[in-house]
Amino acid sequence: MLSTTGKANGLDMMFQQPANQNYFPIGFHMSMAYYGTSVNGISDPNSGKPVPGWANGASANTPWDIESGGLIAPWISFWVQPGYNGNSGMDIVKLWVRFDDLMNTTWFNIYAGKTSMDTPFSNQRNVYIGTNSPWTMYDYVPGTAEVVNNGGATNAGFAFSGATNPMFYDGDQVAFNNDVTSIRYFGYHINNGGCGTQKAFSVNPCETRVSISFIPNSSLYAGQSGMSGSGQSQTYTTGSNASSGAPIQSNGFNYFMHITQSWGGWGRTNGERLGVFALVGEGSALPGSGSGGTSPSTVYTRFGVDAMANPIPNGGLNIFAAWDIVTDPTGMIALNTTSGAPGAGTATGGGATTGGLQYMSWLVQADWQPTFHGFFSASGTNSNMISLIYNQLNMMQQPTFSGLANLPGNFNNVMAFTLSDRYWLWGSDRADISLFAQYQYMIDYGVSGMLSSFAGAAGGNFSPGASGGSYFGNVEANNFSVGIDFAY
Repeated sequence: MLSTTGKANGLDMMFQQPANQNYFPIGFHMSMAYYGTSVNGISDPNSGKPVPGWANGASANTPWDIESGGLIAPWISFWVQPGYNGNSGMDIVKLWVRFDDLMNTTWFNIYAGKTSMDTPFSNQRNVYIGTNSPWTMYDYVPGTAEVVNNGGATNAGFAFSGATNPMFYDGDQVAFNNDVTSIRYFGYHINNGGCGTQKAFSVNPCETRVSISFIPNSSLYAGQSGMSGSGQSQTYTTGSNASSGAPIQSNGFNYFMHITQSWGGWGRTNGERLGVFALVGEGSALPGSGSGGTSPSTVYTRFGVDAMANPIPNGGLNIFAAWDIVTDPTGMIALNTTSGAPGAGTATGGGATTGGLQYMSWLVQADWQPTFHGFFSASGTNSNMISLIYNQLNMMQQPTFSGLANLPGNFNNVMAFTLSDRYWLWGSDRADISLFAQYQYMIDYGVSGMLSSFAGAAGGNFSPGASGGSYFGNVEANNFSVGIDFAY
């Protein structure tokens, strides 16, 4: 769709030369999926009996959007992508301008606008239209049940009676799955002869890359950016701990850095790649937290590593993995006093936060790309991708609150498996049609009572014995989806 003559553009974005482009650079994209889910572990708060857990429906992450981009000069490119958000409104999916090869060096390139953060694996690589993200690391929000936040069950129409009220709020709203308002610097160096080995393993250096995103504590464009610490553009409510709908001050910055080194290729289809990443965020403490709402003075962190390898090169089998550890201090945590949690509304000291949280997560994914015969012999298809994904997230330290007993150590731990297949049905230089199918199994530990609204029957304290021993029970979801993705 785009075209370029710029050195950095051509290498990094693989644009076409203008002479090779035979269509106007504007298009549209649509996707839709039919969902089904089976949920176990939700009970009626009065009888304690299991609630039937089957639901189905139609949904898509981005049902429809318009995509366009172009070249203003050999070193200036842009991208515009407004889209329908599924809620009778439009959002800016992406909107950026990019300056390449500044000062005549590939070490100086700038994005400005709404862009991705150069996460370990691009959020645009998310070709799994069945969940908000196939990677727990990318969409997890402490205090909110991941079985709800991930979207597999809710997209299928399953209604959790307590899902709108998290156990506690966490001002660290980082979500790798989302693009954000930012200024992003990146630079790279390509070693001659090291990127075209087309081998499963190589020690020949290919690319060294550094990326740093500067992200303010607010979003300029419509829709939640997924960033911004306590200074979210949306309002925030903690029941008696803050005035209803009171906005949080927007101050501080978030800084995300990712450094990678590849050998024998870029790691996606050939060779291997290793990376390290870090996010440091600053913001004002939340009302109701132990920090008393001071401004700013609260810092949260995320550190991790990532890796790619290709046991079968040239797109045959790609394996990638990532691990990170997240620390959110006391000032980022505030109890939701209206959540229905046992004792939350009557806690001594108002349930002020007395300790922060820490968790680690990891993922491993294998992509196998066998060749199958196409539905249409002249379409240039035969491309297929089968993916197997494993996710795990463990809380290492639960937050603590004044007047309340401690949460169980495994509260909102997550384990998930995903198996997906994406088949390229039709392809040309102007249009692409893909079919997909996905199955996901997820177990979310300790969230049964929070999602079953055990407010009246819980007994006034955080106890595994509350409501017949099921308040901190586990919730399991088996999510299915099949659908189509069309771009023109």
